[in-house]
Amino acid sequence: MSQLQSPPAAAKRTRARRKAKPSCADCYFGTRLLCALERDEPCTTFRPDSPDGLMPPSQPMLLIGAQDAGLAPAELLAA
Repeated sequence: MSQLQSPPAAAKRTRARRKAKPSCADCYFGTRLLCALERDEPCTTFRPDSPDGLMPPSQPMLLIGAQDAGLAPAELLAA
């Protein structure tokens, strides 16, 4: 006999899986006492602390527009 979970119970489980909000205790600069700010929430320079050290933020992939796809690199510089 299977029982269906009520929507509130399923929503609670989904919220529990979400990552916790970053804090200064999780920041590379905060853990190494390099941060000079006294804030309650992470600032825009927040970088996660990891055993590998400071990691650059991920950047989106550069996509070339359809109009530039047929041009050679020299033609792009001249345009």
